[in-house]
Amino acid sequence: MPRTVVVDARMARRRNTGTATYITGLVAALRRTAPPEVRLHVVWGPLPLPRRGKLTRIGNLVIDLAWTHVGLPLIALRRRAALIHAPFNWAPALAPCPSVATVHDLAWERVPETFPGFFRRYARLFTRLTSRRAKRLICVSQATADDLVQLYRAPADRIRVIPNGVDPDTAPVTTSRDPVILAVGEFEPRKRILELIEGFHAYRDAAPDDPPPCDLVLVGSGGSQAEEVARAAGDHVRLTGFVDDAALADLYRRATLLAFPSSYEGFGLPVAEAMAHGCPALVAQNSSLVEVGGDVAIPLTDPSPTGIARALTDALSDRDALAARGERSRHHARMFDWDDIARRTLDVYREAVG
Repeated sequence: MPRTVVVDARMARRRNTGTATYITGLVAALRRTAPPEVRLHVVWGPLPLPRRGKLTRIGNLVIDLAWTHVGLPLIALRRRAALIHAPFNWAPALAPCPSVATVHDLAWERVPETFPGFFRRYARLFTRLTSRRAKRLICVSQATADDLVQLYRAPADRIRVIPNGVDPDTAPVTTSRDPVILAVGEFEPRKRILELIEGFHAYRDAAPDDPPPCDLVLVGSGGSQAEEVARAAGDHVRLTGFVDDAALADLYRRATLLAFPSSYEGFGLPVAEAMAHGCPALVAQNSSLVEVGGDVAIPLTDPSPTGIARALTDALSDRDALAARGERSRHHARMFDWDDIARRTLDVYREAVG
């Protein structure tokens, strides 16, 4: 008799983030790879409130509470589910079947100054609860797994490290790239976009004419520093706002370098995406970024504006070496294959239901 797995995909409807990409990518891969005895029941939940300020943020948290701790268990009960997979950090407190939760990061603990106090308390409470009650915990990096054990005393024997996935680039390898440095992400302090802009202008001011100096393209929208970023941008910096997946893939395919100076990431999806498209990456050396970039990414050891300017100058001085690194990056990104990730996730389901 087939076993039903309820997969909570609601957070994919909230915002276009790495978590949303994880949920939609995993659901598609599970549907391709799940054996006949596993019946996936993907639920998308209620739509979120538009983001209009503190009241709507609190409203969305209330909706999340009701959905996670009441709606999901009722659906699992009605479907006679064998398992609930909560792919965004917290699972139902009480449910009629075992649960698996994917924990992406503990950013509210590592960089608390970037989150409102009420959200930190909410996230801490329910992630702690989930780490104790879920049958299995999937962490998207070893760094996140280590944080979960160190900060919340989660049982290490219940944790499985399975990374986020990226779609492979089937287009021919691009040997000639545009003189563009690409940065992808929200404009918030931990992403260090303001430091990147300042470092970029210092690089640009001192760059020789041969090879041609690069422009900076910032892909993203929102975040507490959005207005500051717009004011600081200046000449040779272009803000694209949100772009769809096809446009982003084209930017990765054409850019000379991805710059990712973030101070903390649970995974760092833009690094894996850029590498999958053959775009070499300059990556800060912290949290999960060391894992995702491996020995192929260019290490950014000093994320200050001066350090970023120096790293950009060094990396962009030899475009042929960068192109060769981009090809190695494309090979490295094969470790983030969605179908392999889905198969490993199905193994965790089997463990959880015995």
